[in-house]
Amino acid sequence: MTQSSLYGEKVATAGLVAGFFGGLALGWLFSSSVFVSNSVKVVANSFDFEKDQCEDDKSFDPGSCEAEGEYKLVLVVRNDLKMAQGKVAAQCSHATLACFQKACEKIPRIVDSWFSGGQAKVVCKCDSDDDIEYLRRQAKFKGLTTCLIREAGRTKIGLGHRTVLGIGPAPSYLINEITRHLKLY
Repeated sequence: MTQSSLYGEKVATAGLVAGFFGGLALGWLFSSSVFVSNSVKVVANSFDFEKDQCEDDKSFDPGSCEAEGEYKLVLVVRNDLKMAQGKVAAQCSHATLACFQKACEKIPRIVDSWFSGGQAKVVCKCDSDDDIEYLRRQAKFKGLTTCLIREAGRTKIGLGHRTVLGIGPAPSYLINEITRHLKLY
């Protein structure tokens, strides 16, 4: 072997070693808490928050319940529509995501607490459109995040029917004041 080919092999080996350790260092740096935030962020917002707002007196102050205990999100399904299980699952998914997005913008610290606590969700049922509207108004009066899902009309459920109400995430005790009487779905 010539001296120049030995030099070329040493340079290539040194480059591989430097690249390997450089990659390890960059991986560690980017995965460290210096660059990664635990806060939940909204990626896209396709919901009109103002549509679901209520001008009533708000008794819930998001800044006051940092250490209030457990948090949850409750999904209230209209039982009178007799939706198939898959339809209920899809409508509940829509409500969960919508509430999550709204809450990320309005009360991110509550969302962080709910998220780190396991994202508790409870699915209940109500008997009518009037019931779901009454629950929505109660939740809005308390200042809780709500999202009312309406049918898009692509299935046998009629266009515009209110199918699921999402309430929260919020302190469990506040949501319980509104939904305690409902049966689990």
